[in-house]
Amino acid sequence: MSWSPPQYTSVHNYLLYQAGWFACVLGAASHRPWTGFLVAATLLAIHLLGSRDRHRDARRVMLALGVGTAVEGLQIWAGTYRFTSGTIIDSLPPPWLLVMWAQMATTFDFSLRPIVTRPAAAALFGAIGGPLAFLAGERLGAVTLHRPLTPGLLLLASSWTVAMLIFCSVERARPPLALISRA
Repeated sequence: MSWSPPQYTSVHNYLLYQAGWFACVLGAASHRPWTGFLVAATLLAIHLLGSRDRHRDARRVMLALGVGTAVEGLQIWAGTYRFTSGTIIDSLPPPWLLVMWAQMATTFDFSLRPIVTRPAAAALFGAIGGPLAFLAGERLGAVTLHRPLTPGLLLLASSWTVAMLIFCSVERARPPLALISRA
């Protein structure tokens, strides 16, 4: 009897993404941002090594890094928040935050597929999920949101909405990997 690895599912994908998110946020909160970065980067590499279409996933990662740099750069410029550790250049997001964007790109064929292929769902997810992620990051100690909160949260909501709509438009232009492999 031969052994075969378990099938990679949306649940596995979600759990790996969440592990990377918590590693980055808790690493930054404990002033060990490189620890979280390395964990998330390792999880990203594992995903890419096991990917059925590495080139497609690498393009997604590059897109997410570009969009993430723009979104977070806007937040930094606007003074929405400041990071408690890991910043290398004050006007740029720290590496631990960018690797979270890169890792998020690995969810587009799995756990976020139902969201990133539907514009209304993508917009709603961005409008709610972006601000909630930063509120959670603040509670855990990785970031300090500037007061009053409302203007910053509205900017987060709008920029994350645009980001998710960008991802949605790119993903809708491509069939899911499962359909490609059956063709």
